[in-house]
Amino acid sequence: MDSPLTQLGLRTLFVSICARGRVLSLWLLLPCTMGFCSNTLGKLPFGAEQSAREGEFRIRIADADVIYIGETHDSRRDHEYELGLIRSMIRSRMHFAVGWEMFERAQQCELDRFNAGRLSLAELLVRTGFEKSWGSHSPLYARILEATAQARVPNIGLNAPTALVHKVAKGEPLSLDEKKQIPQEFRVPAGAYRHFVHLLREHPGMNQHDLPRFFAAQNLWDQTMARTILEFHEKNVTTKLLVLTGRGHVQGGFGIPNYVRQKSSAKQLVLLP
Repeated sequence: MDSPLTQLGLRTLFVSICARGRVLSLWLLLPCTMGFCSNTLGKLPFGAEQSAREGEFRIRIADADVIYIGETHDSRRDHEYELGLIRSMIRSRMHFAVGWEMFERAQQCELDRFNAGRLSLAELLVRTGFEKSWGSHSPLYARILEATAQARVPNIGLNAPTALVHKVAKGEPLSLDEKKQIPQEFRVPAGAYRHFVHLLREHPGMNQHDLPRFFAAQNLWDQTMARTILEFHEKNVTTKLLVLTGRGHVQGGFGIPNYVRQKSSAKQLVLLP
């Protein structure tokens, strides 16, 4: 039976590494699916082909400073992928932390208490309102938190305050303190707005007049998470950060990885299960 890391490597549809201002792409496709196999796999026999892909996937994971898993929030398969990768990294004794879109920066004090074993999982979920805001998407989020707690893998809250994002999306006036929470150090790349509109194409009836405000809210999410990742990497140079976030925050060369790349040469790896 393949190891979990082998299965993850072969199931990964698209892997891109963003390092020092350039993007490299790697396709990892299952040559054998549901028992239907091709007998012509180039010069390598199937076993060697699979082993080579597993090896390359391991190298990509080991070489990256920041690893993103772009999930669909209500996809159990994506959450199983995340849990499997985390367990494999734990077994491989990698030194890493897990960064969560689902927790706000302001909730880090609660996460720190949970990381130190001074707060139970049930208490963490209640204190952060996680069950109400995210728990309904998948019970596997809780299992991921359990796995990190057992292995003493730190959990990091990456995101902006929900109330602030809602105000930006609605175009409501912000207080001076709220304005200070909006990152100003990043440059919105050319084509980002067009890419954002493309991502929303599956939402019929969207009012075109709302799109600029929604784009500002999306950038607030992306830039705040990028800022948190940069701060973490600066303080923990030898610790990898595995980021769990929605696909829309990491796809197409935009979003979080783009903003991190503007300020750092950290090696970034994007996984889209």
